[in-house]
Amino acid sequence: MKEQSAEPLITTAAGLSELVAHLRQAKRFAFDTEFVSEETFEPNLCLVQVATVDRLAVIDPLEVRDLSPFWNAVIDPTLEVVMHAAGEDLRICKIKTGTVPKRVFDVQIAVGLLGPGYPLSLNNLVSHRLGITLAGGETRTDWRRRPLSPAQLRYALDDVRYLLELADGIASDLTRLGRTEWAEDEFSAFLDQIKGRNDEDRWRKLPGLNQLNRRGLEVARLLAEWRQNDARRANRPLRSILRDDLLVAIAKRQPANRRDLEALRDFNRPHLIGKANEILDVIARAAAVSHDQLPHANERHDEGPGVAMVVSLLSATLARCCGQARVANGLVGGASDLRDLIRWKVDGCKPETAPALATGWRWEVCGQTLMEVLTGRRALRVVDPEADVPVALDPVDPE
Repeated sequence: MKEQSAEPLITTAAGLSELVAHLRQAKRFAFDTEFVSEETFEPNLCLVQVATVDRLAVIDPLEVRDLSPFWNAVIDPTLEVVMHAAGEDLRICKIKTGTVPKRVFDVQIAVGLLGPGYPLSLNNLVSHRLGITLAGGETRTDWRRRPLSPAQLRYALDDVRYLLELADGIASDLTRLGRTEWAEDEFSAFLDQIKGRNDEDRWRKLPGLNQLNRRGLEVARLLAEWRQNDARRANRPLRSILRDDLLVAIAKRQPANRRDLEALRDFNRPHLIGKANEILDVIARAAAVSHDQLPHANERHDEGPGVAMVVSLLSATLARCCGQARVANGLVGGASDLRDLIRWKVDGCKPETAPALATGWRWEVCGQTLMEVLTGRRALRVVDPEADVPVALDPVDPE
């Protein structure tokens, strides 16, 4: 990529408009963001870095307040967006636009379909694929502070400087190996996951919910909803409103008055005491819900003592398959995916409930072999204890 003579720092609406016109003409661009999220409900966007084949730019959201022309380009289905580890950047896009891009090439995901490394940092990926060492030194930067130094701008631009070149090389290798459709499937699933993320159901992931009865679950659900609304209104992190463990403790005890509520350990904080009446109102609302409308506990799968051993055997099988196919084990699946496959087999292998390892390219790489091990048609054999993958898979003679 050649360095352009134009000013790379965009601080005006006119500059942004000109840049977006360039992006639309290019039809393809890379982007990344710098943000601070520790102190706010929504990430505090501080920089947006952009690259085309012949231009680098940094948009300053603290100067250009309306970035809608840029976000509209990001979600334009006629444009391709190239990114690295795009999850948080796409979450910001969803916050700003209500949706996610249609065409994303994530180099971190794509390179996992070519070899064992996943997830690879951008530094490692650039070094491995291009033989270039990126300069560090700004990892502790507070990106909210101005002015930005030349070193900070260069560091920020390094996040996008080589993305298009990386994507071109990776895409070529995917085509050569016949794995372009694999990558497209992964990108699509990744985007669907971000697009379909439902904050209303996040309460189901609170630690300790298994301690609660159905009424307690309703208290936890409504408290999580109240906390989220309060955090959004105040633009503060969820934990600063009410910690997860304290939320579950309140749902378990279900105090009926301020005295009982304030008797809970760690509730004696000024900001919590000030919210006591609101919390009691939430508890009262939960108490008024009819029993048949109360939520049920998350489905729990009681695993027999042999399941852990089977998962270990399948993990070795998975590693062997991934090694042979030169696909990153971490991208294909982990222990929870193997448990899903075991449950699917036990439940009769119904097509409509097929887990990830039994669908798409994962079935081709390892799912079919895993099922053969599960059904006793293949056996593991140790061939070299010192090898990276020390086992072989042999067919079992039915006789």
